[in-house]
Amino acid sequence: MPFLILKYQGKMIRQYTVEYGRPLSIGRNEKNDIIIGNLAVSGFHARVEFRENNVVVSDLESKNGTYVNGTRVKKATLSNGDELGVGKHQLLFSEHRADVTFHETPLTATKAGSLDVTMAIDTSDLKNGRQKGMKGISAKPLPILVFKKGGKGRIELGNRYTRMGSARSNEVVVKGFLMGKRAATVVRRDDGYYLNHVSGLVKPRLNGTKVGKEPVKLTHGDTVTLGQSNLRFLSKVRMRKVDGSPLDAEAEASAGTTA
Repeated sequence: MPFLILKYQGKMIRQYTVEYGRPLSIGRNEKNDIIIGNLAVSGFHARVEFRENNVVVSDLESKNGTYVNGTRVKKATLSNGDELGVGKHQLLFSEHRADVTFHETPLTATKAGSLDVTMAIDTSDLKNGRQKGMKGISAKPLPILVFKKGGKGRIELGNRYTRMGSARSNEVVVKGFLMGKRAATVVRRDDGYYLNHVSGLVKPRLNGTKVGKEPVKLTHGDTVTLGQSNLRFLSKVRMRKVDGSPLDAEAEASAGTTA
């Protein structure tokens, strides 16, 4: 599964999964999947999506343009290692998940998104091609949901929305006669992650309490239940090696460590 890694001034900010049938919109507006809070970025700047068996980037008539390896494009097919230039930010396209530490963006989407005007910039720097990759950076996992019942493994919360319900396209598939196709979502916001009921008669529960109309913020160690599935939310995860093997995130959390 391919990924987009958002970079700014040499620092990697966040990682996004490119999923089949789920386009990723890029821009300054808060409705985008990848929000870049910089005035050089248009409200709706570009879109990355699967087209048959290829991943394609399309410019959405942005003011400062979209670049692939230094060349301005309207539409282009991406290959492993390609770098997108969006305003003063870069998006590295990779077929593998990055093993890096992510940093907060210096300009929040809220501040930039509140302004309607996109600033024109000198795009000469975007035409210099790919920038040097980051090396020697330690791993820092994303927050995760760990299955305790009704499934196996873990789900990394790298995208803006993590979907739960009966549809096979969801990240967490939960079967049930009254289960909504998209029954619930975990939404990433600037201040954390929120559990939200979307549709269907079966409502998600947070630590045993039903989630109503208003989204509820998750905290480290919370239990999320939907139908027969039971998951634990871990925001403070530090992966270490013990005898050459990675320490499981759940075991790390139980040991009382923090990120």
